[in-house]
Amino acid sequence: MNTNLTANQALEIARDYKDKFKLYGVIHDDIEKSVRFYNEFYRIKGCVWFVLADITPKDYEGDDEITFVVSDEDSAVDHVLDHNGIPQRYHIPSNRNYSDEEFEAIFDEDHDE
Repeated sequence: MNTNLTANQALEIARDYKDKFKLYGVIHDDIEKSVRFYNEFYRIKGCVWFVLADITPKDYEGDDEITFVVSDEDSAVDHVLDHNGIPQRYHIPSNRNYSDEEFEAIFDEDHDE
């Protein structure tokens, strides 16, 4: 299959993304352990590269790794699957930047309506 990227290029794209957004984890140099190729992936046009980042030791439930999903067509990280498998798009600004007071007012469980 013809691809736009090599496994090494996908690894470097993921490392650059990780550094740019100051994400945790270690992406190891071992391509066999760190990079996986898929012909297709949910909601992404074309093939993808998964680049795994080791997040051990950890103090919480979930996987021992996070996954950078690199679009071969776009040569960019489409999203990151966090330790719970939830997609995160750190490159897309969030509209939900609440102040501490706003967050407490909205999400306080003891808040009386």
